[in-house]
Amino acid sequence: MRALYISPHLSATEFGGSLFAATNLQLLRETFGGSVTAASVSRTPHAAAIAIPSTKNRLGTAIANLQGLCGTLTREGVAHLQRLLISERPSLIWLDTSILGTLIPLIRSIVPSAKIVCAFQNVETDLIKQRLEQRQLQYLPALHATWLNERRSARDADLTLALHATDASRILTLYGRPIDALLPIIVRDQISVDADEPQPANAAQPYVLFVGSGSPPNVEALAFMSRHIAPALRGFRLLAVGSGLGRFGSSFGHPQLEVRGFVEDLSSVYKGAAAVIAPIFSGGGMKVKIAEALMHGKLVIASPFAAIGYESCIEDAICVARTPVDFSSKINNLIDFGFCKASRSCFESLYSYHAGLEHVEKIITSLRRRGVE
Repeated sequence: MRALYISPHLSATEFGGSLFAATNLQLLRETFGGSVTAASVSRTPHAAAIAIPSTKNRLGTAIANLQGLCGTLTREGVAHLQRLLISERPSLIWLDTSILGTLIPLIRSIVPSAKIVCAFQNVETDLIKQRLEQRQLQYLPALHATWLNERRSARDADLTLALHATDASRILTLYGRPIDALLPIIVRDQISVDADEPQPANAAQPYVLFVGSGSPPNVEALAFMSRHIAPALRGFRLLAVGSGLGRFGSSFGHPQLEVRGFVEDLSSVYKGAAAVIAPIFSGGGMKVKIAEALMHGKLVIASPFAAIGYESCIEDAICVARTPVDFSSKINNLIDFGFCKASRSCFESLYSYHAGLEHVEKIITSLRRRGVE
């Protein structure tokens, strides 16, 4: 009994999507009960995965898009996957994205009895449209190819997954097929918690933490914090950290906002925070950093957009702020600094590795009822 896990996110470079892809692969390996081979369609393939030939640059990607391929997949990559399917003869193929729908007819022709799972990490067509609205015209060749691949994934996979109900509803509207199950962001636990002796934040110089990369939604969040939140704070400061953020420090300077880049020990930065802030207004998927904040036992103050997928958390764990005044007032009114038991409880029950095992076990049970051998 064999399974093949194909992902464009399974990368040697660590980011939210790559961590989630690696976690999903481990969950599948632990629950499937057979051999699971991983294939990485990435320019920086994960060491534990088979490297699939990918485009070398944006021009190569644009040319591949015009051929109906998405991500960094190439014709050579399709041929490589074809040989892999012939040699492996898997009974289950897990597509860790909706933009590889072009592979489904190939899979059916080689292993017609195999079951195909497609896990939507975003509604990719909507993300391409967002980028085009922001005048990122380099994504224009990807629009039609993304729509074609995503539609095929939605309609032709045996089982479809989404991160949350909002994406599930949008997929149904776009492609006319309901999602079969939800598989939310799952994060491996990285801390040791003694719930009886929680470590408090540093109340002498309390700060509220923002964690993110240098991606456009996070840069937008920096601008929002600098212009609208930092000036209204009393007794608190904002600390923004993350790979790629440091270069924006001079652009969004404010006495109450400190912007750092990469930090070696992120756990200690979380530990010292009074709360975590997530003023995110664009992008897609679920915000991995919110799950990480919950893991560290931190109250999260988030925009409605950032909180999508976390609706099951009570307000004691995730507090939604709709306006700049909401954000600043919720920060200024913080009383209990440090460890938040409600956040940690939310993480353990919904977004921990144990919770992920329960989700994937249900998915594998459903597939076995459909004939996976």
